Amino acid sequence: MRRFKQYTVEEYLNHLKTIKITRKITQIHLHHTWKPTKKSYFEAGNKEGVIFSIYSYHTKKKGWSDIGQHVTLAPDGTVFDGRDINKEPASIKGHNEGAFAIEMIGNFDVDHEKLEGVQLDSLIKLLKGLFEIFETDNLIFHREYSPKTCPGSSISKEWLLELINRKDNINDDISSWAEEAQKWVTENNISDGTRAKELVTREEIWTMLYRFYKLIGGK
Repeated sequence: MRRFKQYTVEEYLNHLKTIKITRKITQIHLHHTWKPTKKSYFEAGNKEGVIFSIYSYHTKKKGWSDIGQHVTLAPDGTVFDGRDINKEPASIKGHNEGAFAIEMIGNFDVDHEKLEGVQLDSLIKLLKGLFEIFETDNLIFHREYSPKTCPGSSISKEWLLELINRKDNINDDISSWAEEAQKWVTENNISDGTRAKELVTREEIWTMLYRFYKLIGGK
């Protein structure tokens, strides 16, 4: 059975840095699933099973060799791996060469679901990381080459790029007394400095402690 591994965005980006990439990636494609929706994802007992259902649709109904996208962004902010990074995606017909494909779970057309909260935060973090790794900020919406509304008619490319490029998107709610500490943890790669007022997960605490441990030479 085809399996899909679930990561935090940070874990996935770190994993990506360990992979030998043998093709030049020059563009990042953004999609939404339309179906499954965010609601159906949260209602599913087996989250990996939701990704497998996408895989089954792509391989059995569309006849593709594998799931179309390289990564799937879930409503809970986690990401699932997908197609081999060194293989072209089944993303936008005639425009797949040099592409990396992201599929967001949800129906983001107007009057349906919203891209917000942890899913939006994770998308921004993911795109910023991919821009750095691939050395390109060429973000392509599916609808630029298709009559479809994908990645959702409620999402403006200008709005998304503004969020990505805003200097203060890391510091937008940080207290003045914490600014120096935020700068230090960011510069030393202990944390990315985001979500200043939000609770952290155990995984994030472990990662920050481990990075600090390495920073001081493992003593």
